[in-house]
Amino acid sequence: MYVRSVGEQPAVSVVIPTFERPDLLRRAIASVRHQTWCDWEAIVVDDCSTADIASVVDGIGDARVRVVRRAVNGGVAAAQNTGLDEAQGRYVSFLHSDDEWAPERLASMVPLLDASPCDVGGVECGALVIEPSGTHRATEPWLLGATDADLLAYRAGVHISSLLLRRELALATRFDEELRHTEDRDFTIRLLRRTRLVFEPRLLVLVHREGPGLRDRNKAPTCEYLIGKYEAELRGDAGLQAIWWSRLARLAARSGDRATTRSAMRRAVRARPGRVRWWPLLAAAHLPGAACTRSFAAYVAVARMRVRLRQRTHAHAGGAPSGE
Repeated sequence: MYVRSVGEQPAVSVVIPTFERPDLLRRAIASVRHQTWCDWEAIVVDDCSTADIASVVDGIGDARVRVVRRAVNGGVAAAQNTGLDEAQGRYVSFLHSDDEWAPERLASMVPLLDASPCDVGGVECGALVIEPSGTHRATEPWLLGATDADLLAYRAGVHISSLLLRRELALATRFDEELRHTEDRDFTIRLLRRTRLVFEPRLLVLVHREGPGLRDRNKAPTCEYLIGKYEAELRGDAGLQAIWWSRLARLAARSGDRATTRSAMRRAVRARPGRVRWWPLLAAAHLPGAACTRSFAAYVAVARMRVRLRQRTHAHAGGAPSGE
């Protein structure tokens, strides 16, 4: 184990937000402890769990891993900001407690950022996405070739566990604590307006899509908040308005909010009337509750199938599939 001298700054601060997932947390921490690059500190931010997260960390017996407990539950964004405020490393990286890192992640990414000019604010690596079915999907770095506008329009994906950032940059950007979902996308939109990234194409993060969690909660209120937050960008772009209103309609349909579904879908079609495949969704928004929800769910399932087919086609052509 790497032993740092008193007062010596670690190369990397790893921030691991967690809430009520001790077993998954152990797996995440183990993936950090197995790094071939040993000069790091790990800050586990307990977002006011009822589980004894401190005992989990104490039981690991590694002085490089410490826990900070929040007094109130604030969500992932608030927990990640707490970790940022505690971080001492020149670089910072985030690891969701249900994800893992490949052993060579830091050893590959830290020297790359060390060798980059100061206008490069971070490094992003590729990822292996593990679906609940057990299937694996390789992704190239989600932000490769992407701009803040691409993220805003959902033309590019992002996952915070694949980024290594300069700490001062991350502190200047911070996460929006009003957000209980989509905090990674919002953070990275603002990040890309401040800096540029370099990329490590290897699959150095394992993203687990498993079990109930943030992805299964009602995201419609967050979408409404972000529509207000990005009002200036949406105002002059009918296509962007349509994307966000249709997204709100789908999220509201999933949560059973038919009034918001109808209103948002009308605004989406009004903004982009030429998108013919949305007209059936406008009709579906007026169906009785369960039928409305099922219709929107079927549309989303077909859309995801099209994305998967495009990814397979791209992979067979010799490239890595892109993130969602």
